[in-house]
Amino acid sequence: MTGTGPLSTASQLTLERRALDLLATPELLAARDRVAALYRADRNYGSHPAGVASLEAAAASITVAAVQHALVADPARPVFLWSACSAHGWHGIDMPNSGYGIDNPDNVHRRSAVDGESTYVVRGRVPEVPAAQFSFICYGAPEADGEVTREGAAIASVVLSSQLVPDADGRFELTVGPTPVDDRPHLLTAPTSTWMLVRDALTDWESQDPLWLEIERVAGPDAAPEPTDADLVELAVANVERLSRYWLDYDNELIHDVRPLNAIKQPTPRPFGASVVGRFDVAADEGLLVTLDPCGADYLGFEVTDPWGVTRPSVEATGGLNNRQAKANADGTLTYLVAATDPGVHNWLDTGGLTAGMVAARWQGGQVAEDAEPVREVRVVPLRDAASFFGDEHRITPAGRAEQLQQRAAAFARRLR
Repeated sequence: MTGTGPLSTASQLTLERRALDLLATPELLAARDRVAALYRADRNYGSHPAGVASLEAAAASITVAAVQHALVADPARPVFLWSACSAHGWHGIDMPNSGYGIDNPDNVHRRSAVDGESTYVVRGRVPEVPAAQFSFICYGAPEADGEVTREGAAIASVVLSSQLVPDADGRFELTVGPTPVDDRPHLLTAPTSTWMLVRDALTDWESQDPLWLEIERVAGPDAAPEPTDADLVELAVANVERLSRYWLDYDNELIHDVRPLNAIKQPTPRPFGASVVGRFDVAADEGLLVTLDPCGADYLGFEVTDPWGVTRPSVEATGGLNNRQAKANADGTLTYLVAATDPGVHNWLDTGGLTAGMVAARWQGGQVAEDAEPVREVRVVPLRDAASFFGDEHRITPAGRAEQLQQRAAAFARRLR
C-alpha cells in the first residue's frame, strides 16, 4: 500500500513497519531504558522537574530515530526515509515521534546512506507549491561520531534550492559522489562520507509540499551482503548509545553550560541560513516574551523544546510557529510568548506544561544582511500581563485556540496523503 503524496512511498511505509518491529525487540527496549537512565543522571536536568517530566518521552523518541538511521545505513542500497518528525498515523501505521537534536516541525527531513566512493543520482520533482527552501546536505562523517560540533557532523557540501534549475515539468537531477558528472548540479562527498540529508522547509503547511524524490546508486564498489534483522538490531542499539550520549553532550556543552537563562544571542550563519538556540527557565505564572525580525528571510521558524532537545508537540499544539503561522506586528516583526499555560494570544509557544527547556530560531532563504540583529527583545513577563504586550488583533479566545489547533492538525495531515 502506498499513498498519493511525496512522502508515502512504498519504501517509506515498508521501512516504518520494519522500524516498529525492531523497536519491539528486547534489545531496543533495553537500549531505550538506558537512555532514560542516562538522562536521569544528567547534571543539569536529571532532577529538574522539566527534565524529569519529559525524559521518558525524549528517550523513546531518540531511540526511534536511531532505529530509522539503521534502516537507511547501507550505501550500496540507498533509499530516502522521512524521519526526525512528529508522531503520525497513516496507511495502517502508527509511527511514534522520532524528533531529537532540536528537530524542527516545519522541516521535512529525509535521510539516505552514501559513501565516499560511489556515485549516486537523485531524481526529483518540484511540486506545484514547493517549500520556502529545500536543501541537499552531504556530511563528511557519521552523525554524532567524534567531538561535539554545531551540525552534529562535518558538512562536506550543500546544494540549495536556489542552485537548481528544474525543467518545465519541475524535474531535475542531482549527482552525488566524489567527482562531478557532466554539467548537472553535484553534491560532493568526502572520502569519509556516510550519509546525506534532504531538508524541505515548509512555511505554509496548508499548501506547500516537499519534493518528490528517489535515489539510485549508479557506480561504486561491489555491494556487501544485505544486513540481516540481527545486524539491524545490533546497529540500531549502537546508534542509540552514540546518538543519546552525543546529543546530551551537545545540549550541555553548547547550550546548558554556557548560555545565559532567558536570553537569546544574535544568530550565527549556517550553510543554509542562520540560527540560534537559547534556554529558558521561568515560573509557572511567567512567560518568555521574544520578538524576532525576519530580516528578509523567506522562512523564520521559532520553536520550543524540552531540556533534551525534542520539540514540544507541534501538530496538536503550538510548540513551534513559523512566519506564516504567527501573527506579525505592524512593523513586520514577530512577538511570541513562551509559556506553560495559555496566555490568550495567538503567538503562544506551548511548552506542554514545562517551565524550562530550549528555544530555537532559524532563518532560511532570501538574503539576511551580515550585520543584521534579528533578535529584537527577550524578557520574562508575568502571565497575567501577557496580553498587554500584544495588539488586540493578537488576542485569542478558547474557541479561537481550538480552531487554530484544528487547522494546524489538518494542515499537517497534508504530509500524510
